[in-house]
Amino acid sequence: MGINWKVNAEKDILGKMDCLLGDYYKESYAPKVDFEVTLVEKISSDLTEILEYGVPITIHNSKKPSVHEEGLVYLNGYIRMIYNKATKSVYRLNYLSKKINIFNKDKSSLVKDGIRVIRDIVKALAEDSGGVMVHAAAFKKNDKGVLLIGGKGSGKTTLSLKFLYEHGCSEVSRDRVILKPEKQSFYIYGWPNYYNLTLRTMRDFSKTRSMLPEKYEKLSDQELDAVNVKIQCTADEIGIEQKCSEVKLTHTIFLVNERQRWVEDMEELLAVNFYSPVDLNYPNWHHWTGNNDEQREYGVMMAKKLLEEGNCHVVKWNTINEAVDKIGHLADIL
Repeated sequence: MGINWKVNAEKDILGKMDCLLGDYYKESYAPKVDFEVTLVEKISSDLTEILEYGVPITIHNSKKPSVHEEGLVYLNGYIRMIYNKATKSVYRLNYLSKKINIFNKDKSSLVKDGIRVIRDIVKALAEDSGGVMVHAAAFKKNDKGVLLIGGKGSGKTTLSLKFLYEHGCSEVSRDRVILKPEKQSFYIYGWPNYYNLTLRTMRDFSKTRSMLPEKYEKLSDQELDAVNVKIQCTADEIGIEQKCSEVKLTHTIFLVNERQRWVEDMEELLAVNFYSPVDLNYPNWHHWTGNNDEQREYGVMMAKKLLEEGNCHVVKWNTINEAVDKIGHLADIL
């Protein structure tokens, strides 16, 4: 994507961060970087001031209380200081030097917040340079780049795993992508996210079945569907070996699960899965770049361009194998 950054941290912290970021994002060794992150294993000297004068801010928005993160923000000139109440970390952003320090005595929290900050700042810079974020999975086979767009229950994750495990495809992205116009085409760039697998999906594949918790092993498919539990995994943990972090877009697939269908219109399906400039889960807590009004106007233009030029198809399905067959023939990859 042409974005460069540097990370300063202990070797073990960098290694743990790389388990998620490494498939997509690599630290740059360019002489000039867009931002620099330093992870500091101690309590920030700014903490008392933030607690006294900071105002509430949402850092990560989720319906799940265990994932939702609130904080306090305090501004002083070109310095933005944020206290994350969930992780107890302090982020100190210097807009002038483009340096970000993250403070916490707990290494696991430094890893988590290091990933969050790098990921969110890269997203902001990608959007600032012409990219947009779409809620989608993506895979590649030969010279074909396939984008699967769909919300909860659309089959996005299960279908992408089908193509990865059973049809020789390479993973490009798991749940979100950055889409950028380049050389008269769209290019898909991967986004570092965990696989959040339903129990039913885990049972469907030999490489994930062994990770299914023992207490769920004897449940029927219907009983598994009723359990609101997901297992978080990295690609390496579930045996995905073929990966690539970018590909030219050749086919855009909008997934419609006939068993829970509510809409088939491509404009509606894209609108609810188009996450630039407003992202429900990842709010603009950092204010690193951008003008939301300008970004929205650009985002609408990009969405319309994708619908016009992205070789778009709606795939309606009742079974996963039916969807695989339809997508495979549309993209000529079976």
